[in-house]
Amino acid sequence: MLRDPARPLFHWNVDCTIGRELVFALYTLPCRYGRCAFCSLPSMSEGGERVTARDIERQVDFVLAETPAAELQRVAKVSIYTAASTLDQVCLPTRSLMYLLLKLSDLPLLRRVSLETRPEYVEDWELKAIGAVLGEGVELEVGIGYETHDEHLRNKVLGKGLSVKTLHRLMVKLQANKASLKAYLMLKPHHSLSEEQGISEAIDGLDELGGLGAEYEVPVSIHLNPTYIAEGCALTSELLANAYQPPELTSIIDVVAAAAARSLPIYVGLDDEGMAVSGGTFQDTGVDRVRCVAALTAYNRHQDLQRLFDESGYTSVR
Repeated sequence: MLRDPARPLFHWNVDCTIGRELVFALYTLPCRYGRCAFCSLPSMSEGGERVTARDIERQVDFVLAETPAAELQRVAKVSIYTAASTLDQVCLPTRSLMYLLLKLSDLPLLRRVSLETRPEYVEDWELKAIGAVLGEGVELEVGIGYETHDEHLRNKVLGKGLSVKTLHRLMVKLQANKASLKAYLMLKPHHSLSEEQGISEAIDGLDELGGLGAEYEVPVSIHLNPTYIAEGCALTSELLANAYQPPELTSIIDVVAAAAARSLPIYVGLDDEGMAVSGGTFQDTGVDRVRCVAALTAYNRHQDLQRLFDESGYTSVR
């Protein structure tokens, strides 16, 4: 059964470090790259080929109408997702993106707008246009799937198609437009990594991303995704055949501690969005799962490492 083209994939409100966040996940054309071995998101946009720019604008209106007026008055951050790239003008027409941004400009407390995209779709003229619509008081954040530090693992195994050269080109554009970078980082993204190797690989990623931020004077934040075994992606059978064990909650906290030591804000994404196979999410050996999840969820708001240790019952010694 095809989706209603005038309805988004989903939307929600959540607390973030700067206040309330409103999330749009728009129904558009599926990802045109579509070669990431670990990703099942394109399947969410099945039938998206028939979605028009006007349909997308109706999705925007739907989300704003569904969100209580009092909640809209509190929104400090808006994140915009698709099952493709928000800056791919074929999937999300510039007309529709600008329509959404103009609607957001009425929010009194808005301080940050985050757009998730592949780097090759980031264009200087569009960043300038977005900045002009948002105005000086609102920060533009560009989110990309960095995924993992090792280039062979990232591009040959996971199929990401992201080179170091592309990263540097992106940072030049962000610097020129006073935009910030949010990088999605996977923890233990492949069965070839032991638990300890998964932690080290993630920390190497923190170092590279932090270094890029310092080199280009671009603010960098991290979105850490503990790898889960997703239904319907190219990598699923391989992970299951090799008895892949998703990362431990303690490993997640270890990476969070490493990010804090490097003064990198980090958000931990613990929701598999209903895409994981049974038993395919993070492990909880030796800790209280509910307690740790609650502590990490709270950390996403307060970024206080000692409080995370106290509330989770686990202290990283890395």
